[in-house]
Amino acid sequence: ADKMASYASSTSDFPEKWDPDTRFCKGLGVEGEGKIIELRFHTITASDRVERYIAVILDVKIAYRVELNKYGVEVALDPKKEPGSPRILTADGLLATLKDSYTLIPASYQAKLFPSVPSRFEFWALASTDARHLKVGDEVHFKTAGDSMFIKRFFHTSMGDFSHLEGGQVMSQISKVSDKFGAATALPQDNMDGCDSDEWSD
Repeated sequence: ADKMASYASSTSDFPEKWDPDTRFCKGLGVEGEGKIIELRFHTITASDRVERYIAVILDVKIAYRVELNKYGVEVALDPKKEPGSPRILTADGLLATLKDSYTLIPASYQAKLFPSVPSRFEFWALASTDARHLKVGDEVHFKTAGDSMFIKRFFHTSMGDFSHLEGGQVMSQISKVSDKFGAATALPQDNMDGCDSDEWSD
């Protein structure tokens, strides 16, 4: 049975060829975390095809701009360690980043999002992806395709068996798991002092 059959559905027409990557996904994108409040099917009927999405409505806890270093590699950001980072977006900043693609959301659904409801934003994931297994209440980390509401990839933020542990304890548990595979798995930087893992993303 289709898990999403009971969810609401919406539709919109797009009078051009459907090419969201070119039309909506310019820029480096946004990364963030939030809790799923609602899910629905959304069908886009374009001039050349029909595309189905899962609309993921989130209460966004944090969102920040993706940034690349001089080698074109993404620079990690830990918002807890860098609460004042200029990369962190306000709700207004996030809305401004998504506004071009937001024109695809029917007005009746836009009315249920920020600024009417604090921190509530809508993102779309292709219905053919693992997004179809998402459930209301799930907490997810997401990355968008360019500065748009289209989800490029996501993962659940709870860590299964490790979910009750603090970050340091999680790393300790993961290290114990690694130890079972022998010392050969040790990396050169494991023996270096004074380097946070953050520094390795430069």
